[in-house]
Amino acid sequence: MELKGKKVLFARICGTGVSSLAIICKRAGAKVIGTDLEYYPPVSTKLEEEKIACYGMEKFYDLIKDEKPDLIVVGNALNGKSEEAAFIMECGIPYYSMPSFMENFLLDGKSPVVISGTHGKTTTTTVFSEVLAGIGKNPSYMIGGIPEFSGTNAAFSEGAGYFVIEGDEYDTAFFDKGPKFLHYKPETTIVTSIEFDHADIYDSVDSIFKNFKKLVDITKKRVILSLDFDYNLKLREFIPAEKLFTYSISDKSADLFVKFEERHGNLMYFSAEFKNGGKYFFETPLFGNQNLMNLGALATFLKCEGFDLKDAKILESIKTLKGIKRRQEYIGSINGGSIYSDFAHHPTAVKLTLESFIDFFHDKKINLIFDPATNSNGQNVFEKQYTEIFAEADKVVVGFPPKAFKFPPENRFEPDRVVETINAKFPGKARYIKDIEETISWVRENSSADTVTVVMSNSGFSGFFTKIEQFFDKKA
Repeated sequence: MELKGKKVLFARICGTGVSSLAIICKRAGAKVIGTDLEYYPPVSTKLEEEKIACYGMEKFYDLIKDEKPDLIVVGNALNGKSEEAAFIMECGIPYYSMPSFMENFLLDGKSPVVISGTHGKTTTTTVFSEVLAGIGKNPSYMIGGIPEFSGTNAAFSEGAGYFVIEGDEYDTAFFDKGPKFLHYKPETTIVTSIEFDHADIYDSVDSIFKNFKKLVDITKKRVILSLDFDYNLKLREFIPAEKLFTYSISDKSADLFVKFEERHGNLMYFSAEFKNGGKYFFETPLFGNQNLMNLGALATFLKCEGFDLKDAKILESIKTLKGIKRRQEYIGSINGGSIYSDFAHHPTAVKLTLESFIDFFHDKKINLIFDPATNSNGQNVFEKQYTEIFAEADKVVVGFPPKAFKFPPENRFEPDRVVETINAKFPGKARYIKDIEETISWVRENSSADTVTVVMSNSGFSGFFTKIEQFFDKKA
């Protein structure tokens, strides 16, 4: 890698992947400058911590003139019809997409492990990186979120070694409409799931499937494939037997069958049984079927790479997994009742997350607080689904939708309507609370040793997460 002393301008730096690459570049000795339309946590917080200078897009041309960058990295959020895009194509400064920059500067001599799939990529990439770091393998990694174990979504280690990469099927840049993951030179590919997503660029799950087929075709060593999704089964037919290893939480014919055994306090106890012999047991603070699949991918990878799954360091690393911020993140307790934060902000994610808490803490009452902070949640497009999902919790608080005012009244998400519909069937179960201090008071009043409260928000939630800390139970 020859980045030391280079000036690298990142156009649209606030994407999770692009920001990861910016951090790696800075640590490699480059001077990194970023531009974007807006900045938001947790990425903005991390860029600030890394002391990476970031500006609004209106400063783009001034930065080109004043800083004279050697290279430009183009985030896929940059509109190809914009003036900045036209300038980049014509200015004569070498430019790269985030994936093509990695392909050209970072991957040679590494053993890339590409984590792909519709669901579970971020958590699985974090789990792989955290365990490999925990057993002394010093991996490089790029993650679409902020892992708790390191506090950074990017790391780069000189020399040979694993490079764990969250491999996205989304398009690469305005000048490269192919998926990002085809640039990552995979030695090992994990395919967690293939389902329909990204309706803005794909017209069907079949068009997505074609790119996953390309991914496994270019994978050099091994494809580790979940058998828990229909299109994964279809993909299996295109992978040579000598390159394929399968895992599942539902299909006992898989090379590895992963099973939830029981709960040990706040830990999930699970087994991993290999078809060719060997059954192993683990404890972990992660829970739910999605995490059971994520950990099955990890166990499969470690076994295929020749690691001893009974090794004390591996067992301890899995038992003490910290995971990733805002994904089943335990943040404290009040009156003996656990409080968790989760990023879920789409009906499917909310449903899966709520189910995981209900199933795992089956002896507890599950309280749900929902922050409808996104543009989609400011509209009533998902309102009926949310009403049905929220009804499964023991108690529900629906917060204020800050972006609803952007839409016509008839299209707005209405918390009062959601609450009234739920309470018509389950009197007193739901409540709309606009004020954040009042929400915190509600948590304090409704938290006890027999409750678990899950706060679902992808925003700062008007300071909720910092304001509530003063009320947490003191540690013994």
